[in-house]
Amino acid sequence: MAGAKASADAIARQVKQQGRNEVAHWIRQERRNAYDEVLRAYGAFANALAAYRVAIENDQPLEETRRQAGAARNLLFIASSSTHLFGPEDVWAAVRNLRDQAHENVVAHDVYAHQRQAGGGPGLEEATVSLAEARESMTQLLVTFSQRSRETLLSEPNG
Repeated sequence: MAGAKASADAIARQVKQQGRNEVAHWIRQERRNAYDEVLRAYGAFANALAAYRVAIENDQPLEETRRQAGAARNLLFIASSSTHLFGPEDVWAAVRNLRDQAHENVVAHDVYAHQRQAGGGPGLEEATVSLAEARESMTQLLVTFSQRSRETLLSEPNG
């Protein structure tokens, strides 16, 4: 009888551990998908901003490229929501900073475009510096998000 109980206990522990392993695998997979979604949305956003900047520099009509940059920013906001769901908190904080800076980047491009259309002067110099700072900040926040995501994916999920 004691042997049967010990065997049953061992099987119960094994089943419980298998369940934990499956949950951990599922969490890691969902996190990877969520982080990939953010990176794809970021790529689309970066491309839209580059097109907007080129249109500004070439004195082209800006309405469509500005609209596309705003739409790409909105998609980045949407993509970040899964990161909030699957975490962990430090990755969520990193993506929140990234998406907030995306908004600041669009604003910096808008101000730069306005100053170029207004003919330059000190306002254009300030807008140029602000744009460069916004772009650098975005790059650094992407690096932070990427590092935290990688660290999370390489660690054991807390199922």
